[in-house]
Amino acid sequence: MQVQARLDENVAGAGPAKAGVAGKGLVAGAGSRRALGDIGNLVGGFNQKATLQGKEADAKQGRPGVLTRRAAAQLAATGPTQAGNPGSHGAAKPRAGGLRPRDASMPVVSQPAAGAEAQPTVGRSMSQLLAARSEAAAGSSRPATEIMRAAPKLVTLPDIDTADAADPLNACDFVADIFSYYKRVEPQMRVAPDYMTRQTDINDKMRSILVDWLVDVHLKFKLMPETLYLTVNLIDRFLEAKQVTRKHLQLVGVTAMLVASKYEEIWAPEVRDFVYISDRAYTRDQILNMEKIMLNTLRFNLTVPSIYNFLSRNYKAAGVAGDKDITHLCSFLVELSMVDYTCLRFPYSMLAAAAIYSAQLAVGAADPFSHALSRHSGYTLEAIQDCAQHLAALWRKAPNSTLAAVFKKYSGEKVNKVALNYDVPAVLLGPQ
Repeated sequence: MQVQARLDENVAGAGPAKAGVAGKGLVAGAGSRRALGDIGNLVGGFNQKATLQGKEADAKQGRPGVLTRRAAAQLAATGPTQAGNPGSHGAAKPRAGGLRPRDASMPVVSQPAAGAEAQPTVGRSMSQLLAARSEAAAGSSRPATEIMRAAPKLVTLPDIDTADAADPLNACDFVADIFSYYKRVEPQMRVAPDYMTRQTDINDKMRSILVDWLVDVHLKFKLMPETLYLTVNLIDRFLEAKQVTRKHLQLVGVTAMLVASKYEEIWAPEVRDFVYISDRAYTRDQILNMEKIMLNTLRFNLTVPSIYNFLSRNYKAAGVAGDKDITHLCSFLVELSMVDYTCLRFPYSMLAAAAIYSAQLAVGAADPFSHALSRHSGYTLEAIQDCAQHLAALWRKAPNSTLAAVFKKYSGEKVNKVALNYDVPAVLLGPQ
């Protein structure tokens, strides 16, 4: 009986609520829910509809909003909006308790006074930030913030990338920052031009013989040009850091080409190919063990600015990327420089600029060192004269040299016989 009485009592209490469905009972009931009054980020509350009394609400004026932390911080800075101020309709009143701790910590950006001149914003681009951090990771002793401050501001260079903007492989939006980074880290990646004096069992002549032989191996395996340039770079950096005996020098060479092939090629030669090409002077295990030693010595740092990087950029700056004779001549000259140990005194970027200048002189170009080439390479004509004359001397000696792999390579039909068809520019030879 008591249970039935309570059920009847509950049914009787539900009657007014049902009647309120057709009217405003639910709205009124919603307004009496005191718990909603504690929600401080509601503007216009649930009671707003009850005050309209059947009139349609203006969507722009009656729409409830959210009091964000930024708006709360601005309210704290400027004070509460006055009731008579236009635009205060529907604005949230600040709570008596003030801002929450996390709201109070939000910075408030002050607006400049009327008539005050806007100060220019001085900052660095995201590309410069990433380049600075990459430079720090590459081995610089300076912190990234100091590198950022010391980094040269971007200068306007002659535009050579607009024509290739539609090709994503050219990375036209980032290529200027990429080569600016290459120029900055190039001094850190260079080897000492006299490092061979610290070797006790090998000399510069043995290095030249090794590189000359690797040019033939590179041609035999039909590898990419980048692989050869990286191979020689790895050899020099390893010989600078480690003492190597005469019998292991060739092992260093084939291992460097194996590592460079894995890095640059789609289909790299296998270890057994290098065992065969070295006439089985070394076993598979010896090559793999030397690979571990080399990578650990170089700290797995294989991404370095090479001559090929600077050549490809300078081709574009000089407008000769489609001229096969000039590009083959440039490759001929820089490969001659790789065999010659004394060329280590020149930076890769300077060798690339001097090679293009010498090649354009040889083919009779009207402007062998244009303004765009000078700006993008970072060198003046006077700065590269010594390097260009050194390349010309190597060029003149090449036909009679005992290290003839490069000369034979560029005497073939596939490269238009550039080593035979062009003479050394007389302006670079100087007095005989």
